[in-house]
Amino acid sequence: MVIDDDPALLGFTSKYLTRLGYSVSPYGTSEEAWKRFTSQDAEYSLVVIDVSMPTLSGEQLSLMMRGKKPEIRLILTSGYPFDMEPLLAAGGPDRAAFLHKPFTPAMLADTVARLLGSNPETAC
Repeated sequence: MVIDDDPALLGFTSKYLTRLGYSVSPYGTSEEAWKRFTSQDAEYSLVVIDVSMPTLSGEQLSLMMRGKKPEIRLILTSGYPFDMEPLLAAGGPDRAAFLHKPFTPAMLADTVARLLGSNPETAC
């Protein structure tokens, strides 16, 4: 699952992960993503979230997701500094990471591979 309110970044991130072989579901709002994440048939292994989302921030959404599914892997992205301590405390460094924008495709690929192992069959 990729969540970003910037259509260009949402498209870039989703397209690149798809090219790497991951199954990707893009969402432009936190509310839409939360609704899908909590649906009965949702099976996500990793979520890439922009920290600065309107209404429901990426940090709030990630903590909600972690509360619903503690094993979920999270990558938060932002052009601003961000304190990862709450997420790391809730799940550990093997379940959460931060990517400072702008990030390169290689940085994204490395971070996803580190959190998931190198299994492109995984749903994002």
